Amino acid sequence: MGIRVTAETLKRQLTMSKQLDFMQLPYHKAVLNEQIPLSIGGGIGQSRTLMLLLRKAHLGEVSVTVWPKILKEMCAEKNIFVLE
Repeated sequence: MGIRVTAETLKRQLTMSKQLDFMQLPYHKAVLNEQIPLSIGGGIGQSRTLMLLLRKAHLGEVSVTVWPKILKEMCAEKNIFVLE
């Protein structure tokens, strides 16, 4: 999961949406000047931020997915309960 955009596609998208003034915003400027990576995430960024804010030890405490039984058992032994 993530957003990938190059300087070229960003310019094209802003032109099509008539939002060329966005090119003055810090994020957009950084993309246009190739100062940052071409992707920003929803996946790793959001979940890891939640783990930090909520002081959680395992990704499964803030993210629902299918976890292997052995992982759930190992976590439960340490009082870490993953979401299902």
